[in-house]
Amino acid sequence: MPLSRSLLAAALSAAALATPAAALACGGLFCDNSQPVNQAAERILFARDGDRVEMHVRLTWSGPPTEFGWLLPTPPDVEVELSSEQLFVTLDRLYAPRFSLQTVFEGDCLFPSPSDASAADAGAQPGGGGEVQILSRQAIGPFDTVVLLADDVQVLRAWLDQNGYGIPEDGDALLQPYIDAGAAFLALRLLPDATSREVQPIRLRFGGAMRTVPIRPTAVAAQPDMGVIVHVLGDARAVPTNYRHVQINDGAIDWLSGGQNYPDVVSQAADEAGGQAFATDFAGPAGGLENNLVVYEGPQLERIRAARTGDDLLEIVFDFQGDADLARILPDFIRGPEGFDAQDFFGCPFCYDTTELSIDGAGLAAAIDEGINPPRRDLRALVGAHPYLTRLYTTLSSDEMTV
Repeated sequence: MPLSRSLLAAALSAAALATPAAALACGGLFCDNSQPVNQAAERILFARDGDRVEMHVRLTWSGPPTEFGWLLPTPPDVEVELSSEQLFVTLDRLYAPRFSLQTVFEGDCLFPSPSDASAADAGAQPGGGGEVQILSRQAIGPFDTVVLLADDVQVLRAWLDQNGYGIPEDGDALLQPYIDAGAAFLALRLLPDATSREVQPIRLRFGGAMRTVPIRPTAVAAQPDMGVIVHVLGDARAVPTNYRHVQINDGAIDWLSGGQNYPDVVSQAADEAGGQAFATDFAGPAGGLENNLVVYEGPQLERIRAARTGDDLLEIVFDFQGDADLARILPDFIRGPEGFDAQDFFGCPFCYDTTELSIDGAGLAAAIDEGINPPRRDLRALVGAHPYLTRLYTTLSSDEMTV
């Protein structure tokens, strides 16, 4: 939740159901077309990779690019790379909760029955010297990334203020515990020529055994009952260690709306448990995730590279629809008449005269091969090594973000 000229520290989380519900035809009608519950929430995915922890964080931003700013406490040895928007789209599509009624019609036509949705040791090292240490700074995709280490919150505040990261007055007390623990801070800004549309998920890798969400700084910008979704890849089910675990009251679900009040039901359960608790939305095999992280190679990539005309563009749009990463970069490689708007085109491709459109297939193929394929290869390998997924979901208000 980046804020205009204000501190942002992310906290993300999860919810789930293993596979999309099948639609069963009954007398020419579809018995069920249930959709995943819409969970407006911050999202992350954790997994271990050898002696390091991977943390994939979904970033969203719709304001002016010059006002994007993001700050996250991290271990000092953190490495930053780009991740995949398609990862989080797929996690929601395959594993978000679904609720559907089981209704019996004459002739034994059945709706599908409802599915059973049922602070870190990071190898931190103390800083010192009364000034901000720049541990690393690099441009990664659209981001200017800086890893900072400070032993005084006022020194950290001064550096952030000088570099366009405004910290609210009450931010010091929230950052101080992380400074005391020897944590570093990852600060992100968009590069001067980047646009808000280019904001995409990031991957952090760091040493340590514990997978934790630094939730306390998020209180600065949290909305009431902010959703938090945490996915954990591993060999078995993951559970929270310092938050409670709760089960929802199925009777409170609005079944007629497909359970769209699910976030409110989880909020009620968490509040009854003291405000700091997760519900488990899914725990089971994650095979479907790997299959949906397509790596574009061979004939697929060659066909994209050869694309030139408006008709070629239409083929790409429809053959690869649903790919969130491709949708993000594709507008940069479409050419049209004066006043052409790529976003309008995606809303109604057949509304345009294809003879007036063209596509830079070679440029698009290079962007896919350099920007989309590498994180997907790594993610597929990660899922292959850790085939079990847990999706945890909660909602938190600022006064509950104390642990």
